[in-house]
Amino acid sequence: MRLRHYIIIFLFVLTGCSADSAEAIKPDQSITDSITLTPVDLTQGETAKLRPFLGTMSGAFKLRYEEEKPSASLDMDIWENGVKVDSAGSIGDLFFSPEGQVNNSNEIEVIISIDTVRTEEDKEVCIVKISTGSGLATFTLPWNSELKGRGLIQNTETLTFTPDHPVHTFAMHATSSNQVFAGGFSEESLSKIEWALVFTLRFDE
Repeated sequence: MRLRHYIIIFLFVLTGCSADSAEAIKPDQSITDSITLTPVDLTQGETAKLRPFLGTMSGAFKLRYEEEKPSASLDMDIWENGVKVDSAGSIGDLFFSPEGQVNNSNEIEVIISIDTVRTEEDKEVCIVKISTGSGLATFTLPWNSELKGRGLIQNTETLTFTPDHPVHTFAMHATSSNQVFAGGFSEESLSKIEWALVFTLRFDE
């Protein structure tokens, strides 16, 4: 009889420990909103046919959100000597999708093309074209002709993040020394640039 009581008590303790362990390893269900950035190779797939129409400095990526659609903008910022010095433009409501659109989904593809042209006034300007699937935006920026060397900064791997902080997505950097260094979006890399046009995804609170 006493042995039977011990067995019952042991089973209660074991069951309680199992429940506590399951509760401890249960994932946090409150963190559900996220955005995934996936790089797109413009030389492959459907986008390859667009390559002849893009500028020499171009790139693309897909953005996919989970759960609620975020209120996001894609901002263009000018950086000089490692710090942001000015804003060059912005596309608001980045995830906008017209009502009734057949392929309405929670994913968009962003294609960015940057080129420099000479105007009739013999001034060199920078032309930026951005396609978001729902429309095309064009920006004209002044260009310093002393910037000879140019390069791109892009994410090379898929990146998943929460929409609560700015995220750099794409950049073109340039230098007057005609010497371009490879780099990324780390603070250390950005601090070394002479000039850059940086595209940043920002979210409204």
